[in-house]
Amino acid sequence: MLLQPIVPVDGPGGSALAAWEPVWGFVIVLTLILVALGVTGRAPDGGRGFERAVLRVPRALERLTGVPGWAATTVLSSIYGLVFAGQGFYTDVAWHVALGRDDDIFTPPHTAIFTGLVIIAAAPLLGILVATVERVPNALRWGGLRIPRSLVPLGVLGVAAVTGFPIDELWHRAYGVDVTMWSPPHLIMILAASFSGLASWLVLADAGVRPGAGETPGRRRWSRGLHVATAALSLMGLSSVQGEFSFGVPQWQQLYHPVLVCLAAGLGLVAIRLVHGRGWALGIAVGLLAFDASGLLGDGEPIETRTGAIYLVSALVVEAVAHLAGTDRRIRFALLSGIGVGTLGLAGEWGWNAGAHQPWTAALLPEAVLVGALGAVATALIGTAVGGAISGAPGRSRLPAAAVALGVLGVLVALAIPAPRQTGDVVADVTFTWVDGDRATVEVALDPPDAAEGARWFTAGSWQWGGRTIAHMEEMAPGRHQSEEPLLLTGRAKALLRLHRGAEMMAVPLRLPADPEYDLPEVAAEDREVAFLPEQQFLQREASDGTGGLATAVLAIVVVLGSLWVGTFAWAAGAIGRRGATDVAARSTEASRPPG
Repeated sequence: MLLQPIVPVDGPGGSALAAWEPVWGFVIVLTLILVALGVTGRAPDGGRGFERAVLRVPRALERLTGVPGWAATTVLSSIYGLVFAGQGFYTDVAWHVALGRDDDIFTPPHTAIFTGLVIIAAAPLLGILVATVERVPNALRWGGLRIPRSLVPLGVLGVAAVTGFPIDELWHRAYGVDVTMWSPPHLIMILAASFSGLASWLVLADAGVRPGAGETPGRRRWSRGLHVATAALSLMGLSSVQGEFSFGVPQWQQLYHPVLVCLAAGLGLVAIRLVHGRGWALGIAVGLLAFDASGLLGDGEPIETRTGAIYLVSALVVEAVAHLAGTDRRIRFALLSGIGVGTLGLAGEWGWNAGAHQPWTAALLPEAVLVGALGAVATALIGTAVGGAISGAPGRSRLPAAAVALGVLGVLVALAIPAPRQTGDVVADVTFTWVDGDRATVEVALDPPDAAEGARWFTAGSWQWGGRTIAHMEEMAPGRHQSEEPLLLTGRAKALLRLHRGAEMMAVPLRLPADPEYDLPEVAAEDREVAFLPEQQFLQREASDGTGGLATAVLAIVVVLGSLWVGTFAWAAGAIGRRGATDVAARSTEASRPPG
């Protein structure tokens, strides 16, 4: 049971979630960084005034890091935008869980998200500008522009990021307010930001920056540090869609939780091991866990979040496979790593998520292992290709295109299996025992009495009162259950009795406040007998049917943008990987020549 203390809130303005200080903090820090770089940057000798002005900051970054100016400008801008948007994203989700709707478009969380996404979108444009002025070789030519290949997939993500915001506003105007993370417009923005870390990692490879390379210790630390940062952000980005479970308000099958964990671990950890070498997969997993515990993206108030995956056992598995079986035979390495992540790694996550908001239980078996292992093997194949491209692996160590295509197909199948949400034939006789004037314990008699046996979760929850309560239903007698703790059932609080078994996700409203703006009546907390109904209609009470021309168009945009990014990333990674392998081979040949 997770019971949050009531935070007195008379509206969004009474909550720390509405504070502007974090937004201004990011803006001020960015301004100071740009001023410092502009002052310390040396303008190149000769050239026009425009070129001298453009190159001041990139030259300062290049002198500091040893990374080519166009790449340093792109990667550091993208990282800053991602962190900025990430802070706003986590705050915005907490806002909707704790406070409900936001009446203004530009709330502090929305402003942070939008500003961060704009910075991400600007990063490849800045990179193209600098690359053009610097006349970077090995770049595409379009008119007078020079476009490094890695900036194409990052640019696609940037377009998706900024277009997602107005699309989301149109969606809400047409279909009402939905507070799920996984609506089509939300996924456009979330995934665009989430994959920008992986795209930035590819930028470093495109610039020829290898982990730990550089002519001085300082520059070697910078090259390693940027590779570590982009690798960690890649794994964090792959984990972002687990937020539904981290905040304790999932609206999709619980099976998605272990599947998403396996997908992230298979791709992220395998790629990290190939690029960074021994020990780094485990080290980055430990670092991410420490970062999550630090609360830098939010202090957990008024909504306590819980990381959906720790990746420690999966990282150990990948390290062990690399040590025992090697990494040269890439398909073998991918298959063994994926199987290990989907079995031993999943067992480690099982132990961690026994204490989740919705604990993992035997009700997830055997589907979690079967679908999770499928997803882990699929993404391990993709991660092997990504890691090979970024590390500049020789041609004999590269993964065949057919294997990568099978990996993509496996990911789609693993994501499709948990998608259905159905409703069973169950009736609840609900009784409230009031503890005080605001809280009550919920007692339920089910028909049929065994309806909750083998359920993935059976909970009573109360939210949007300034916090959130999740109380698990304890069986007191056959067919009779009682909430572990009383729920807040007055004021702005919404409360549901939720039953999830297999693909069935259904609910009974315990209490819903009147909503004059949407002409929705109050559902009072009164004793009654009622059938379970699809829970989506209560969790997204303000939303109308998401069908019609706009819904079709938005879904088409999601598919097109996703396909464009996958296609451009594969194209860029292939070209960069082949060039990197040639460079590695040339350096090896040069090093093997006898002196003189």
